[in-house]
Amino acid sequence: MKTKKLTLLAMIVFAILISTGNVNSQTIYKTKKTAYPQFSVSGLGGVSFPVGKFGENYKPGPTVGLDLSYKVNKEVGFFGKFGYSIFPSKIAGGVPDGKYLEYTVGPRYYFTSKNLKSSLFVEAGLGGYSFMQPAYSVNEVQVPEYQATNFGLNAGLGGVLNLGRDVDLLFKAKYHNILTPDGSTSFIEPVLGIDVRF
Repeated sequence: MKTKKLTLLAMIVFAILISTGNVNSQTIYKTKKTAYPQFSVSGLGGVSFPVGKFGENYKPGPTVGLDLSYKVNKEVGFFGKFGYSIFPSKIAGGVPDGKYLEYTVGPRYYFTSKNLKSSLFVEAGLGGYSFMQPAYSVNEVQVPEYQATNFGLNAGLGGVLNLGRDVDLLFKAKYHNILTPDGSTSFIEPVLGIDVRF
């Protein structure tokens, strides 16, 4: 009697083990492939540091911007940026701050790895830079409002740190060179922002 009960118990345990093994062997795991092209938008903030002759008259100031990105494949993409930078004046006597509007476009190349969702990139851009300074007076001499738009170039490097399925942390540092009638104006701009993919 005991032998029959032990045999029956062994057969039940064996049947459970076999059925559990079959269930696990049928499980299929799928990984989501990234679809291209890919579009993303980033809000950016940082600091602009004037260099050269521009740095003699202006101090570092805040910068904000909107970066639009179009990624063709894993390595190649394009960007468009609209930025606004404020440069506090170093000149005494009520000279107001200078402000730059930037609207540039260009290519971006990503350095990627199979095992990482994060990446580094280099980019270069060109476009327009509009400088603005309101009217002011120095020693009762009225200086009119100044506005000028000039062609400029920029280049830099950055990175994308993956935070989630559709959200990344974007950081980059760029050198901007604006061609003006009396030479050029330059500034360096490190920025940080949240990149949202669509």
